[in-house]
Amino acid sequence: MLTISEIQPDTFPASDNLFQTYLWGTFKEVFGQKPLYFRVVFENDKKVQVAYPLLVLLRKINGVYVYAYVQRAPNETVIPANKTEFLEELSLALKDHLPESIICIRYDLQWLNPEPHARTEMLEIMMNYGTRKHALKKAPSNHLCNATCILNLRPTPHQLLKNMRQQTRNAVRRAYRESVQFSIYDARSPDIFVKLKEMYVIYQDTAHRKGFYCEDYSYFETLFQINREFLEKKETTSFDSGIVPLDAQVPPPRFYLFTAQKDGLLLSGLILAICGVNAYYMYAASSMDMRHCMPNYGLQWEVIRFARSQGCTKYDFMGIPPTNDADSPMAGLYIFKTGFGGSVTHYAGTWDFPLLQDEYDRFRMNEALLLK
Repeated sequence: MLTISEIQPDTFPASDNLFQTYLWGTFKEVFGQKPLYFRVVFENDKKVQVAYPLLVLLRKINGVYVYAYVQRAPNETVIPANKTEFLEELSLALKDHLPESIICIRYDLQWLNPEPHARTEMLEIMMNYGTRKHALKKAPSNHLCNATCILNLRPTPHQLLKNMRQQTRNAVRRAYRESVQFSIYDARSPDIFVKLKEMYVIYQDTAHRKGFYCEDYSYFETLFQINREFLEKKETTSFDSGIVPLDAQVPPPRFYLFTAQKDGLLLSGLILAICGVNAYYMYAASSMDMRHCMPNYGLQWEVIRFARSQGCTKYDFMGIPPTNDADSPMAGLYIFKTGFGGSVTHYAGTWDFPLLQDEYDRFRMNEALLLK
């Protein structure tokens, strides 16, 4: 039996999942997404009642709320083994707490995918196995990349270097031989926004050069402003008595700006997020200047060492091409991220549970046409 209730944002518990935190919901609200915070209570496989926090974002298209977005949740390691049946039951329970205009619930699932290269039809058959309504549909595209590289930070720094691809290890060493200098700033650093503006200049150039979407400067400025506000206040959480909370309390997420420079010239920048034991490679920028100095490699090593010093056990590189295809325009990204010794991981990706079938069919068709 599953029950769900909406809770106040300030009672939403912190967790190791950046995308399921009060801070992330607050950040997304600034840019037009409406956060809803829920407590989901269910019985696990050991017949114990547990409470699971769930952040749902209502997303607008053309000024109207269209779908409810659940990012990187629910966690497959804590929900019952019949996880697709659980997802269906959760969707039906959520429906009663959403506006009637919401056409579907869209999940960005961080569930391991044993068949990453299977056809969509086969994936949908497997996803709907055991459900009553057989309604889960693979979205036309994944919002978050469903393939990533995750580095285990538990080994010693010496072992981490040893686990790298030889060319990567040599590039890291080259950065230090070339006397590249590295700096780190957090949301409370006095000159964080000065450095952020400098990094944004090369971020724009990187986006144009590599063809990815370029966020406005206000996006990054808001991120660090909100992070500063959260770091300056205490969070409190309460649970109903007799129900076992699943998420241990952790500090609010923290964001850091790392930069690499030489001779006063900014060469690269990286925004790192730390949430509990998880570190996330969020955004990056690199200049074409002094590329022979390998600043990007040295910067990653600085990030890895720092995340490890903060108690992180995992570093998520946040997206790689699905295969090691040398002919892919993203082949360089695959080589760069996997070179640090992490494990290639494939997730189930983005899935929809339609609530208004006719409207959903039209919405899905429009999305598919935009992808062509």
